[in-house]
Amino acid sequence: MCLYLFINAASDQRTTHGKIMMSDARNTYIDRERQIFLLSTGTFCIFLALLSLIPLLPMISDELAISRSELGWVAGVFMICMALFQIPFGLLSDRFGRRPMIISGMLIFTAGVFMLGISSTFVSLLAARAISGIGAAIFFTTSFTMVGDLYRLRERGHAMGILAIATGFGTVLGYSMGGLLGDLYGWRFVFIWFSALTLLVAISFLLLKETGYCTEGGYCYRDMIYLSFDVFRIKSVVLVTLIAMMCNMASIGSSYVLPFYAQDAGMSVAVTGLIFIPFAIVSSAGASACGKCSDIVGRRRPLIVVTTIAGLALVIFSWLPVNAPAMAVNFALVGLCFGPVVTLTSTILVDHVVREDSHILGTSMGTFNMIRWMGAAFGPVAGGIMLEVYGPELSFMVFGLLILISAVLSIMIYEEWMDNE
Repeated sequence: MCLYLFINAASDQRTTHGKIMMSDARNTYIDRERQIFLLSTGTFCIFLALLSLIPLLPMISDELAISRSELGWVAGVFMICMALFQIPFGLLSDRFGRRPMIISGMLIFTAGVFMLGISSTFVSLLAARAISGIGAAIFFTTSFTMVGDLYRLRERGHAMGILAIATGFGTVLGYSMGGLLGDLYGWRFVFIWFSALTLLVAISFLLLKETGYCTEGGYCYRDMIYLSFDVFRIKSVVLVTLIAMMCNMASIGSSYVLPFYAQDAGMSVAVTGLIFIPFAIVSSAGASACGKCSDIVGRRRPLIVVTTIAGLALVIFSWLPVNAPAMAVNFALVGLCFGPVVTLTSTILVDHVVREDSHILGTSMGTFNMIRWMGAAFGPVAGGIMLEVYGPELSFMVFGLLILISAVLSIMIYEEWMDNE
């Protein structure tokens, strides 16, 4: 309810009682506040269930006798499926509309989370995470696309920031509740309980209104895929895609390494979950602030700032005292390369695609997210390998350098088109 009130207060006053006229064939009015509230609720619940896994990793490893490198694949297979299924479902959302994709995505994600709670082997864990990754891929590529349908250029960064706030809330509660409930009731209870919650959210999506063009009889599939890749001829689109990929790899990879680093230092699962809370708060607040700021000063400058700070924080992370407060404060700065970077890079892509051809927005967003989530997929895998071979200190430093490279790439982004809107 608090999130809904915030969205109402932040909405554009130039709309007609919070509603806008969509330019599609149905010519209907859409209540933007309700749409963004439902999308934010879905985003919140997915991150709640997704990131509750992180503090539970050592517990799962011990109970099922799975090595740290193998558990890296359990975390990574979710991201791999997130990446591989972005384009086909982005294409389907352009072809048949956003609403059915969002509902089906949440239902598939729910099934995967429930399966995770009843898994007892390495293979069953992989299968459960793969299914939930497919569901999340459908939801995220379509929800970002729906924001592009609903909001104009100068409003879009703020709207993306609202989704990022939901991401932050879900991340905070995912880390903290995952650790707390895992300590009290065991890791299986956490996922079964969250699957019931996401099922209720999937049912609530029946209230969503369609915003897509439903281009049956328009572009054929081949043309839509070609046009979505053709957008990547633009230098800035290529750069933000690489930046998003590297920052996802670094943030997810370092988040995978941190629980084992904390466990080796003698910290409990609950304390490990609490260490992540400042990270999630900074990620959420930074995403909202950067989204709103980018509507005024452009996307590039905030992107340079957040990637530079996050990269430096992660490079020096392993040199800090090994105690919970110091780790929490420093890792909070790493959160700047998660929520804010997702908001800024996604918004840049949507800006360019809408200007080129909004009919391919879903497919283009799917292509972008595929590449972005491939970085996230290899983050835990690389983190698990480096953790076993070289230890956590070198892992943090490598991921920090990766973020600093993305800061350099951010300087090369060109956005003169902002002045021509």
